[in-house]
Amino acid sequence: MPSANFLTYWYLHAPSLILAALIYLLLGRLVLSFLLDAGSIVMRVVHAITHPVVAVVGAITPRIVPPAGVIVCAIVWLLAARITLFMGAMARGVRL
Repeated sequence: MPSANFLTYWYLHAPSLILAALIYLLLGRLVLSFLLDAGSIVMRVVHAITHPVVAVVGAITPRIVPPAGVIVCAIVWLLAARITLFMGAMARGVRL
């Protein structure tokens, strides 16, 4: 059963979990891109899930950056978003 703290601050925990899941999926995509070919079913599923995030980050990243670098930039941006979420909650006085 979820704790009362999770249910009380679900609007902070849910985005944090989504951001963490995206970070882990992007890390998996980065590692698997070196191990598997792009046609495998695993890579197609991971690519389909993470493509929206990589596309947005790729639009603001210079074209000289290789695709693996864009994925690393996406991970950094998601980490920054997660830290900002926690810092914003702490600034409002929420004790997590």
